[in-house]
Amino acid sequence: MFKKIFIPVILFVVFIFNGFCEEKTGAFVESLGIIKANVVYVRDKPDLDARRVRTFYEGAKIIVIGEQGKWYKVKVNNVRSGYALKKDISFKDTLGGSSESNSYFDKKLSLSVKSFIDRFNFNMIESDYFEKEGIVPVFKYKQLQVEDSTVKLELIYTTEMKRERVVSDNMSNPFSKELKHFMEVVIFKLINSPYENFHIEVFSNSTENNGSFKKYAEFSFDRKRVNFEKVKDFRGEVWNYVKTSSDVSEIFAKYPVKSKE
Repeated sequence: MFKKIFIPVILFVVFIFNGFCEEKTGAFVESLGIIKANVVYVRDKPDLDARRVRTFYEGAKIIVIGEQGKWYKVKVNNVRSGYALKKDISFKDTLGGSSESNSYFDKKLSLSVKSFIDRFNFNMIESDYFEKEGIVPVFKYKQLQVEDSTVKLELIYTTEMKRERVVSDNMSNPFSKELKHFMEVVIFKLINSPYENFHIEVFSNSTENNGSFKKYAEFSFDRKRVNFEKVKDFRGEVWNYVKTSSDVSEIFAKYPVKSKE
């Protein structure tokens, strides 16, 4: 009954896990970085023991064309590239005495999250279950902001209905497991960004009939506290490192709608 939904969601999760530390260059838009360390060695491979191919000094500009784990892939010249540690590169430039923050990563992250939400909702709405039952849970993107290396993402947890129907307060959500997988992928998309702290707020339909929303759940995590080696090969669930406002097993257990009076 759920196969048109369950399989795509799992594939998304597997894709994120398998690609967690793989190189990302295809959809990676070039960005101008600034060397912030005293000396930076660009190496021919993302390895501290790899051969040095060029040296940059503090304040020098460098073009970033991809990323892999804790490394950025950078241009050495027009035909050659190499790898430099992310911690040694900043994305702020000073022009005419004013500091201008590069919004490249913010836009890239926002588009990535939006795209995934759209694909998830499409799979839900095109499912056989929706055709038969006329209701499925979906998410709406509200906003994503970055402040002091902290990503704040806001989502709306709601439903798509094919026809008018009554949904009781006690009606369980048959897709609670799929929605948990959905959130895992969102978390990994955030972790793959160059920021340190992450906070997700999920809102749902308000009890009032005024179109407003109430806070449904919160998720927060710190990159430094995530054991990437365990998580990426399934020895450690990502939920072991995420703080939630309520028990994970209870989140998404019910549809986010009220029965009509």
